[in-house]
Amino acid sequence: MNSLSPSEIIKFRTECYRASDGKGVFSLYSVKSDLRKIFREKEFVEHFRLLTKNSEHAGVKIVTETIKKKLAEVKYIEHISENGEIITFFSKTVLTIEEGAWRILKEQREKKKQ
Repeated sequence: MNSLSPSEIIKFRTECYRASDGKGVFSLYSVKSDLRKIFREKEFVEHFRLLTKNSEHAGVKIVTETIKKKLAEVKYIEHISENGEIITFFSKTVLTIEEGAWRILKEQREKKKQ
């Protein structure tokens, strides 16, 4: 996983979501991220399970990836199927290099207006 680009990290997180792998999702976040400040791994795995139990990931499209030294920004469109309805999000994720690998630092997500 150390050689994944920022966009590949986003795609890998999608695969973890599809596999209900909360531990895998947690591992992609920086120790400096809000997620890691709020949750310990075991707590997050349970939170992720509850958060995603009635949904499935329906796709991700990377729009842009910008890398500037040890920071990167990935903008993408994400589709989640929840109770049979597709919900689209416009997302921006900032990543940082940590221990030689890209890790998610912070995220912004906006739900597409219907």
